[in-house]
Amino acid sequence: MQEVSQFIKPDYAILVAVLYCLGCGLKALKKFPNQWIPFVLTVCGVGLACLSVLARFSEYANLAAAIYDGVVQGVLCTGMSVYTNEVIKHWNSCNCSDKG
Repeated sequence: MQEVSQFIKPDYAILVAVLYCLGCGLKALKKFPNQWIPFVLTVCGVGLACLSVLARFSEYANLAAAIYDGVVQGVLCTGMSVYTNEVIKHWNSCNCSDKG
């Protein structure tokens, strides 16, 4: 996890928590299919990261660099939120106190 998290810029760290909460909300909706959650989170992550980029557009050399940063950070944040969910799910499913 540390290898991936080093590529996420500090400005986007909150996006991981937002996407995690959004994923939990989608999971709670019984009629929403689970297989679509990663796709929806990716679209939302990229969209929110691109909005963040637009707010700081003057920091970028050109539009292509800004879009690239938004897409990459959105995908990385989505991956980290899904990974966090999997770690929490597996941690809760095992009784780790019995192992040592």
